[in-house]
Amino acid sequence: MTRRPARRRPPSARRLPLWLACWVVIALAAGGGTGAPARGAEDPLGAATKLYEKRRYEQAARVLEDALDRLDAARRAQAQLLLGTIYLRNADLHEALARTAAAAELDYLGKLLKTGGEGRSRYARLYLAEALLARGNAREAGRLFERVRADAGVESRYRAIAGIGLGSALWAQRDTARARGLWAEAVPASGVRDRGGAAEIALARSAAQGRARGVDAKSLARVADDAAAARELSPRGRRYLVEIYVAAGAPDRALVVARAADPGAPSYVERFKAAKGTSKSIAFYDLALLTDLAQLYRELARRRLEQAAADARMKPSAEYYLAEALGGLGEYGEALAFAQAFVARPQAPAQYRERARARAALIAHRQGRSAEAESAWTAIAEQTSDPEVLADVVLGCADAQAKCARALAHAGQVAEAGDGRRAQRLNFALGRYHLVRKDYARAIAYMETGRDKSNKNKIEANSEGLEIFFEMSGEFPVVRQIQEAMQGVYSMEQRSAGDVRIL
Repeated sequence: MTRRPARRRPPSARRLPLWLACWVVIALAAGGGTGAPARGAEDPLGAATKLYEKRRYEQAARVLEDALDRLDAARRAQAQLLLGTIYLRNADLHEALARTAAAAELDYLGKLLKTGGEGRSRYARLYLAEALLARGNAREAGRLFERVRADAGVESRYRAIAGIGLGSALWAQRDTARARGLWAEAVPASGVRDRGGAAEIALARSAAQGRARGVDAKSLARVADDAAAARELSPRGRRYLVEIYVAAGAPDRALVVARAADPGAPSYVERFKAAKGTSKSIAFYDLALLTDLAQLYRELARRRLEQAAADARMKPSAEYYLAEALGGLGEYGEALAFAQAFVARPQAPAQYRERARARAALIAHRQGRSAEAESAWTAIAEQTSDPEVLADVVLGCADAQAKCARALAHAGQVAEAGDGRRAQRLNFALGRYHLVRKDYARAIAYMETGRDKSNKNKIEANSEGLEIFFEMSGEFPVVRQIQEAMQGVYSMEQRSAGDVRIL
């Protein structure tokens, strides 16, 4: 069995990019999100808001979900607005986890592939291919999927899944005819005897087709409903099911599936005998699960915010957050319309109007108008010293990987001159920007300054990457995959008497 990783000292300087990535997650989970809506005086809105402010998103969401039907119309609209915002912040967290997991897991899986002799893993290549595909590197993913398909030592179900993955990689490269051919070849009955393997192949194919929008929503929902009725479903199968339901426009059913699963369970455990009869066990995880969950929470946010917007009193605030949700879902035209409509509201608070302008600039960049976006960010930054507005400008520049030299210079001056707590989110944003730019020394400095030191819990008090993830896993079990990947890298690179090795 895979042993629980030991608590370790911080990694060496050459591992800096890997452990530094965890600070993005910590900042988001413990102070990097946007401000919460006004605290409600009565439960359950008050209780949910308290949990939200502590970043206990799942607990906060459940409080409101259970109470919605009991609330009157006015308070229900308030609850829907708050619930939509909670889902948005949960999406942000899972997106940050996905970035961190990618930094750790791509490194870890790549090192596993270099392990020679009897200790060589046959399944690391498949999981590396899937991780690369999830992070947008379709060309390299396709090359690895091809090799998995040709490996007779890999179980037939996983060779079939590799064929489906190859189809998705080709689809991303616009080779749609060959992609459809590969998906059509992936028939569960071909060489797969067990029902679990057949189910995984069928779900993998439907998920790929849903991602490519090659199947109508009703057909996808039927496949998902049939699979959901099964008594047992593997972690991999459940991940596909979440993706299929989201593609079918049924995020509420996807949420039920996600909550029924163990988010810390591995997708596959490879066991084999190595040299001198030594048993080895390697746990593999689906990196795509994190991006699927981020997508799911954004879809749920959209639903609740649209419901809140039906109430005239909630409409302005709901549309402000809808611009963010739709931008994250890639629906840029509608997102931009909501952002511009909010900016045009004369009664909107000045801070939020400027933040909406910064969001509109990011949408413009994603639509291909990069010069316009950078000019807008510079203009916004030079007209304000509000750290919240500047944080949105800097985060937009980081996401767009734009230089934003003048905006960054002004934001840095405000962060250095301002109150540490008030500028906390701005420091996080500056750290994120420099992390993207691979200026790790500055990233460390800003993120350390941006930590919420008033909340003296175990996550905040300890700066060691693995220790942080041990503590986080109590609230977010899905970080187990990051934790094991980091431990795997350390055990291969830092051999000492105190190491606990999971390989």
